[in-house]
Amino acid sequence: MTREEALSRLASVVKGERHPWYSRTTELADLCRKLVTGDGLDTLLKQVVQREADEAYKQRKAITEHVITTTVKNLMDVTRKVPRANYQRVLSAESPKVAEEIEGKLLMFWGNKSVDEYVKTRWFELNSMDPNAWCVVEFDDFDNRIERVSPYPFEVSSRAAVDYNFKNNVTTHLTVLSAGKYGEKYTVYLANETFVMDQLSKEDVERLMVSDMDDMSYRQNLDGTLYFRCGKKYFLVTFAIPHNAGYVPAMRFGYLRDQWTDGFTFTSPYHAAIPLLKKSIKTNSEMDLTMALSAFPFRLEYAPKCDADDCYDGKLSNGGVCGVCKGTGHKTVVSAQEKLVLKLPRPGDPLLDLDKLVVFKAPPVDILKFQKDYVDSLTASCKQAMFNSDIFTKQQVSDTATGKRIDLDNVYDTLYDCALGMGSFWQFLVETSAAFMQLEKNLRAELLFSKDFKLKGMAELMEDLEVANRSEAGPDVKRSIQQDLLRLLYADSPIEYLKATTKDKFNPFSGYSEAQISMALTDQAVPRRFKLQYLMLGVIFDELEREVSPRNFYLINDTEQKLLIDTKVAQYMEESNQSPALNVPANMN
Repeated sequence: MTREEALSRLASVVKGERHPWYSRTTELADLCRKLVTGDGLDTLLKQVVQREADEAYKQRKAITEHVITTTVKNLMDVTRKVPRANYQRVLSAESPKVAEEIEGKLLMFWGNKSVDEYVKTRWFELNSMDPNAWCVVEFDDFDNRIERVSPYPFEVSSRAAVDYNFKNNVTTHLTVLSAGKYGEKYTVYLANETFVMDQLSKEDVERLMVSDMDDMSYRQNLDGTLYFRCGKKYFLVTFAIPHNAGYVPAMRFGYLRDQWTDGFTFTSPYHAAIPLLKKSIKTNSEMDLTMALSAFPFRLEYAPKCDADDCYDGKLSNGGVCGVCKGTGHKTVVSAQEKLVLKLPRPGDPLLDLDKLVVFKAPPVDILKFQKDYVDSLTASCKQAMFNSDIFTKQQVSDTATGKRIDLDNVYDTLYDCALGMGSFWQFLVETSAAFMQLEKNLRAELLFSKDFKLKGMAELMEDLEVANRSEAGPDVKRSIQQDLLRLLYADSPIEYLKATTKDKFNPFSGYSEAQISMALTDQAVPRRFKLQYLMLGVIFDELEREVSPRNFYLINDTEQKLLIDTKVAQYMEESNQSPALNVPANMN
């Protein structure tokens, strides 16, 4: 969209036009926020008009303790396991120095938090509460002569994102409505620039002498200042420094396409469970009401007449209420600290059976059990609806190994979509930040997830490696498992992971079992340089780390790394040839 087209469209937006699914996105955001935070959940309760008066409905709302937020948290907690999955984080640029500079800026992307921390936190939070919210990458003014731009995220709720559109699945523009100093403020993000239209005060309108403008028109003064009028509203239009990214620097948080809008909008990860969540709100409310008003024993008792002076059936002669019996007209015990004293019968009168004076009648529990089981079944159904599996419930589909494996695969299929969404969002933030820093040349930024997506811990991966060794699987299979182990082991230390993977890359026997390595070291057919490189690999890397300084040896390209390692191996071979203790047969070369 060009600047002229954006200004023309913005005139309609100021008049009240919105993107075609604005109501849908804001309603979903309001609903999801209630389900996640619990704020306003009472509005989802429905009054049963035929049998529930207004006062009874208010009482039910006051008694109800909502548990929906717990259910939604349990659902979303499963998706939060995705960042712990075994994936490969790739960030390379034109040179190692450029990549290091980009990484340095990304470490402070979200305040003092990195872009990775931002994605692991806000991407999941906004997906659960407002999947149609936008993240815009912005930057403040800077001196490009002495510094690089410092990108940061600016979050736009679905309610603030009043207008946007797409062409071939690419965002053409995004218009954000916010509060300005004197009224409305519209910010329009385009492919190469951003401009702001801020409402003027009455005093500014008079001072700038723009009150004579025609309605729905723009005026540009000789100094280039642009104004716009819509009814009684006047705006100042200002253009920011062009970012020249080539695309709108904004992306939505959601990843699940909304079938209602043919994919124009997104839904939350638990969208399929929302009807069940709504139903459980009503059922849980009725159960709380039953527990509060009916789930306790009734006490039936014979009680003597109140013997207070001037008390007749709880009323006093002056029309007031008896303070002793509280208007009941008889004596009774209302506290465990009280006691009820009965006069002894007159001689000849029968004694009263005290066991028959008070009787406790327990209510039937069938209805309570039914309500509890129904709430539990709805909770289980929510998990099954979201993950197409009841692996997280006690009700398993099948006790067979095959049945459980299929059930778990359904969960992984759901989480794989989540992983791809997270990876795309991370890639967008990194690429846009690099573009703003003008360091995007030959940039590669990806989170690579295996299509055979699995959430495996250290124990499971060690078991896989053991099985691979027993079955004498090829080195490639075992090397892949070892890479997953390294990613898990150094998940919180990217530098250590890079070191470990680089060493493994130049290990000539990577993926071999101990028996295979022993055979290779004694086999005359294996070139001596491979044996020496394997045995001296740790020493070689330690020396290269010191010698390549101040550059980081692990950030230079593969070709240069190999050249340096081969040089070291040749040096050690020469030294070993001069040492009688390390002399080897002449045919080993």
